[in-house]
Amino acid sequence: MRHRILLTLILASAFPSLAQKGLAVEHLFHGMFHDYPNATETLINGGDIKRHKLSLYRSLTLSAPDAADIRGIERSVKQDGAHAISREVQFKDKRLYYGFYELPDRDGSNRYLFYLNQLAAGGNKVIVIYMEGSASLEQVKKMLK
Repeated sequence: MRHRILLTLILASAFPSLAQKGLAVEHLFHGMFHDYPNATETLINGGDIKRHKLSLYRSLTLSAPDAADIRGIERSVKQDGAHAISREVQFKDKRLYYGFYELPDRDGSNRYLFYLNQLAAGGNKVIVIYMEGSASLEQVKKMLK
């Protein structure tokens, strides 16, 4: 019985990591910034997120990131954005300032990627959010506002 419980816990913890499988932003959510003092990583699956028709929510927020980190994150987001079904993007000074992408679905789940570089507008944060579930594009946009 103990082995069954352990196996269930291992399998359940693997599902969130499979969600971004094959995306360029995948590495951002797997501890790349774990030891970064100004990073906040969030993972939500199940529970309250279901009321938003989402099965997974992952975010990374970096406060005062260095230029190399911003370029790397932006490169990954743009790479995934190139394969998006739909996109809304805004550039400031030739840098990606805002990106909201509807990615091709995976196993029947809608997938979304959001990026905001507040540094381009005088702020001090870079935010990347990955979401998936049955929520429509309009529902996710409403949730993010």
